[in-house]
Amino acid sequence: TMDLGIVPDSPDAIMKALREAVVLADVIVTSGGVSMSEKDLLKNVLEQDIGATIHFARVFMKPGKPTTFATVEVRGSKKLIFGLPGNPVSAIVTANLFLIPCLRKMSGHPRPRQTVIQCRIPAEFRLDPRPEFHRVILTWSHADPYPVATSTGSQISS
Repeated sequence: TMDLGIVPDSPDAIMKALREAVVLADVIVTSGGVSMSEKDLLKNVLEQDIGATIHFARVFMKPGKPTTFATVEVRGSKKLIFGLPGNPVSAIVTANLFLIPCLRKMSGHPRPRQTVIQCRIPAEFRLDPRPEFHRVILTWSHADPYPVATSTGSQISS
């Protein structure tokens, strides 16, 4: 792994860092710069300056809506670029759903997807219309084969 540091919110700085990254690595992971504000420059730099193909730039889920995935050919080798949201909760959710399974698949893991378990919820709660990933604490009881998922509280993220 390598860390190219915190890159300033300028097209030139992002372009310079990405040009270095695509030469040095097969998979590039960024966080931030993929939403809709004037500081969210990654998608434009990927397409216009790096020549990348953006395969998706928004996903119908919460959190993680602005997640971006692109590829670019460099010296005959396809490079994968994951643009994760800047919100830490959104970044960890999308890393677990998109990035980690990809890395596990690339490394030959026999089961690249994360383990999914069924659980019970102690009370009803409203969900966003999008598929929603909710942070919970799981507790097990000998009397029930399914754990109980209790909310950690406010799920503020995009």
